[in-house]
Amino acid sequence: MTTYYTGKEICSKYNDIENDDFGTDAHRFILTTVAKETLYEVPCSFSSNGRNLLTLKEWEEHPENYDGYHTDNIKQMVDSIKEGGTLPPMIVNKDLGLYDGQHRLTAYSMIPEIKEVQIYKEL
Repeated sequence: MTTYYTGKEICSKYNDIENDDFGTDAHRFILTTVAKETLYEVPCSFSSNGRNLLTLKEWEEHPENYDGYHTDNIKQMVDSIKEGGTLPPMIVNKDLGLYDGQHRLTAYSMIPEIKEVQIYKEL
C-alpha cells in the first residue's frame, strides 16, 4: 500500500525545511527511490545554473558562498554519509525539479557508491 504525504506533513518533520509553495495540504507526495543521475539535468526554477545539480565547483564560485557556508555544508554532508549517517529525502515536483535538497544532491553526486536516493515526489 502506498503512503501519501502532504507538503505540510513533510515540512513539519524537518526543522530546516521552509514551508514554501509545496508545504501545504494541497500538495501530495509519495516517498520513493530513484537513480540519483535522473535528477541532475532536470530544470530547477531556483538554481543559478537552471538545473537541479550544482557541482561543488559551481557552489565554490557561487556569489552566495562568500563565507564558505554552502561548500562547508556540502562537505559536512559527505562526511556524515561516509560515516554511516543519512540525509532526509529530497522533495521534488511532478517533473522531478527540486523543491528542496540541492545541497544534498550535490553531496550525493560526490559519492560514487551511492546510486539511488530517496525523494518525496509530488503527484
